[in-house]
Amino acid sequence: MGPEFRTYKLLEPLGWIWAAVNSVRNRLFDKGILRSERFRLPVISVGNITVGGTGKSPHTAYIASLLARIGRTAILSRGYGRHTRGFRMVSPSDTYLSSGDEPRMLSVQLPDVCVAVDEDRAHGIRTLINKVNPRAIVLDDAFQHRRVTPSLNILLVNYNRNILRDCPMPAGRLRESACNRNRADIMIVTKCPPRIDPSEMERMTAELVTDRLQRVWFSTMEYGSLYRLSDHSGYSPDSSVPILAVTGIASPDAMVTYLKGISREVTLMSYPDHHGFTYSDLSEIGKTLDSLGPEAIIVTTEKDASRLSGTDMPPGLSDRTYVLPIAVRFLKDGSLFDKAITEHVESFLTKQET
Repeated sequence: MGPEFRTYKLLEPLGWIWAAVNSVRNRLFDKGILRSERFRLPVISVGNITVGGTGKSPHTAYIASLLARIGRTAILSRGYGRHTRGFRMVSPSDTYLSSGDEPRMLSVQLPDVCVAVDEDRAHGIRTLINKVNPRAIVLDDAFQHRRVTPSLNILLVNYNRNILRDCPMPAGRLRESACNRNRADIMIVTKCPPRIDPSEMERMTAELVTDRLQRVWFSTMEYGSLYRLSDHSGYSPDSSVPILAVTGIASPDAMVTYLKGISREVTLMSYPDHHGFTYSDLSEIGKTLDSLGPEAIIVTTEKDASRLSGTDMPPGLSDRTYVLPIAVRFLKDGSLFDKAITEHVESFLTKQET
């Protein structure tokens, strides 16, 4: 399952302590000693066990967009990196400082979906029910947020980083032990190559599932057409145009590989995940861009664009910055995934009405 990756053996004892603490916490929730709240509407959690890099936002957007076709849908996120606290409805006019980069991005992408942030998910759900009365709520990055019991728990697993061969932090990138995948109703193996042999899917499914009722799907990421950050106009660069890839995401490798299929010259400037771009960063980016020549362009992700839009980007820089959109495609039985999600919501609501 995917290429080999690095773990740090010397830090494994600290990882065991981290895993033990999380195990005790999970056991307290399982036994009902720590309280977890249920709600009378479908609450679909989308999360992971690995720290970053599983494609939560595109999958959250996919599911919310799917559900918006059958009724009012809301997304609730913690709003990581924002400088505000408490409940907040998110709009495209927000900055990443007020709502977080991913919620703002989702509000731009999904105009028919209510997007909100609240670090207290239970409070956020209650507030959404009172304010907008959604038919369903999608919780972004909530697999470890056990104070809410979702009606459907979806776990994302990066194809390129097998959770069964990874270690708890800080030795590896696991937030909790991989055995806790048993809480998932559905697992999606994300960021797969565009083509996978069916026998590999079967092997990976058998390896991941802990219960016969769990279902596993496989998805890949597909990139869309570039558009200019400043005015959203489309752009198709010639292969001779140098590209400066500017990212503040957990795993930029797939994006760089894609861009190398577009341009013969791709330079990467990688910043930490959720990085808030500063004037100094913009100056450094501008100097690097100029060094690549007058025809060079910047290409960034939609999540990074949410943060760059909140900066005082010089027009000469923003006009040369283009955004690369990304979308989810299921490799097999995507229609069955759509059916499973919509039927869950409709079945849940029907039971509540009887």
